[in-house]
Amino acid sequence: MDKVEIDGKFAGWKFDSDEREAFEYILKEKFDNKQIDTYLTMLEFICFQMKAWNEELLSNKEVKRHAKPIFNSLKKTSDYLRLLEEEQLTKEIPLGYPNFLGSDPHPEDRRHNSRSDRYIENIRVSAKKSRISLEKLKTLIEKQVELWENPPSRPAADSHSFYYDMARRYFQIFNEIPDKKKEGVFYQIIVEVLTILNLPFDDPSRKVDQAIDKFQETKGVEF
Repeated sequence: MDKVEIDGKFAGWKFDSDEREAFEYILKEKFDNKQIDTYLTMLEFICFQMKAWNEELLSNKEVKRHAKPIFNSLKKTSDYLRLLEEEQLTKEIPLGYPNFLGSDPHPEDRRHNSRSDRYIENIRVSAKKSRISLEKLKTLIEKQVELWENPPSRPAADSHSFYYDMARRYFQIFNEIPDKKKEGVFYQIIVEVLTILNLPFDDPSRKVDQAIDKFQETKGVEF
């Protein structure tokens, strides 16, 4: 498959020339080139969605590994904010400007202003609010990580909707309901797709039949 990289992330792909030729060989006896090109464009997107689920969905262990540095950073920041809140950092950082005994402050030098204590109090209050907000954020992220304890179900190679979507697009483009015949055109397309995606599968006949039956019942309006 021809992969496309955007900003370092797997963003999509197209069938390579051999894969595309295999589909064209299956379809060319019944349909014209324009129809085939349109269907293959649709099919590529369906395959991409399945590939993204199977290759990009993170495990719980991977999610925790990515979340760990975030939690570490939040904790470190929260600890410093607590020190500001408790005015312990003022011992190392002169947040207030000292009014030295015997000094002659300039009347316009506001650093000697008696409101310095008020500024320190504002810093303390702001630090407390920020710390509380960070702790709420940390809790939200923790809950999301917990929800990932059981990741969303990956669609199986015999996923009902996976087959159904291919059948629906087949009807939309070729204006005929795919037949259930084993080794028929639609069956061959399914086998080729599963092979390209490297998805393990048994005989897909039953799922092909179910997808076509569902399509005939719903006329494709469900999706």
